[in-house]
Amino acid sequence: MVFKPGSTAAEAMRAAGALSTVGFAFVIALGIGYWVGLKLDGWIGTTPIFTVVGTLLGLTAGIVNVYRIVKESFGPPKQ
Repeated sequence: MVFKPGSTAAEAMRAAGALSTVGFAFVIALGIGYWVGLKLDGWIGTTPIFTVVGTLLGLTAGIVNVYRIVKESFGPPKQ
């Protein structure tokens, strides 16, 4: 599913479909990290420590997800 200029319309639509999930994947990863951190803070009794750590881990996971999706869409074809 690699998009190259001059490719067919079907290939372009597949690439557009994959890229349309980028924002959703980023927000979901960030939200899950925040939620897990918030729940750990409530369970252990700490205030912002695990919320901040969970948010940073979610942010990192979101960036990795975006990178993988874009790399898959525009990277070299798999052999």
